[in-house]
Formats: sequence, C-alpha cells, structure tokens
Amino acid sequence: MTDTDMGRWLLFAGVAAGLLFFIVPTIEIFRRPAFDIGRHAISMLSLGEGGWKMKAVFIVSGLLTFACAAGMFRALGGGWAGYAVLLLIGAHGVGLVMAGIYDAPAGLGFPAGTPLDQQPDMTARATVLHSVAFMLAYAGLVLACFALGTHFLLTEQLVPGVGSLVVGLALPAIIGIGMASVIPPGIAFYWGGMLGWLWVGATALHLAKVG
Repeated sequence: MTDTDMGRWLLFAGVAAGLLFFIVPTIEIFRRPAFDIGRHAISMLSLGEGGWKMKAVFIVSGLLTFACAAGMFRALGGGWAGYAVLLLIGAHGVGLVMAGIYDAPAGLGFPAGTPLDQQPDMTARATVLHSVAFMLAYAGLVLACFALGTHFLLTEQLVPGVGSLVVGLALPAIIGIGMASVIPPGIAFYWGGMLGWLWVGATALHLAKVG
C-alpha cells in the first residue's frame, strides 16, 4: 500500500464513523421501548438493556475519528490547518470515546421503568464526565469547521470553505434552539449530530479527492 493509499484510507475512516453513527442510533430510536426522540438525546440509548450497542458506536466511531484526523493532517501537509484539524478533530474523537465510557443520566421515562417526571440527575461523576465529553466533542467539531473553512477559503476552495463555515454556525444554532425548546431537544441533538457527521464525511472525501 502506497503512502497516498494509506492517507485515503485514514480519511475514509471518517466516512465510516459517520455511517456507523447514523445507521445504528437511527435503528435503535425506533427499536428501543420507551425511547422518544422528542425528549431523549440519542446518547441515552447507551442506557438499559441493549445499551452496549450505543456504547460501542461511541467508542468505535471515536477511534475511527482519530484515524480521520490523522488522514486530514496528512492531506493538508501539516501547516497551521493540519495541526489545528489534528487537535480539533482529535478532541472530537476523545469526546466520543468518553461518551461511550461514561453514560448519560437516566430520566424522563428512559430507560423503560424510569419515572416520566424524573429529571436527569447530573450530580454523579460519570454523568458529569458525559456532559464534559459532549462539550469536548461538539466544541472540537465546531472549531474544526471554522479552521478548515478558513483554510479552504485562503486556498481558493470556495464551496468547501463556505460550506464549512455555514456548518460551523449551524451546529451551535441547532443546539441552541433545542435548548430553548423551539424544537424538541432530542430532535435538535439528533439533527446537530448528523449534520456534524455529514460535514466530516464530505470534508474527508474532498481532501481524499484533492490530496
């Protein structure tokens, strides 16, 4: 395998991570008893019977994201953009792995048997670390959008540049409107997560093509 081929396979790991994170949770949303995407974040699928599947998705997709970060670094040839994306996409991967290790808190009727009026309790160490994992993963992804968007514009790659900046603005906006209950929070988290993975996959494919 040539060095170029290796770089492309590392980039394709990001596409694989996105597909894994889309397919498994989307199936589990409809399969798991008592789960309501309008009220429950998809990370809560790690709880209860069968929760190991979502734990595995977090951890495996996080490891694949590390590989993708290395592929992006190679494709960018180092430089400020390469190091920025290695750090930021790497942080996204760390957050995903952490989210697979430390569960979200039970509440709002999930997993099955949990009282509907029970609010998620964030006092336990594991659930606090889950929140840290979410913030690390999301912040790394958003900042990576801005870093690569700037790089693409400076190198006259208009479409991926503008697209990256738009996604970087859209991701926190989606979470914000969910937290403000403009749309159901669970749906906002789902849309935000899938938009992020769409950007990772599209960016990886773009770098594989131009690299």
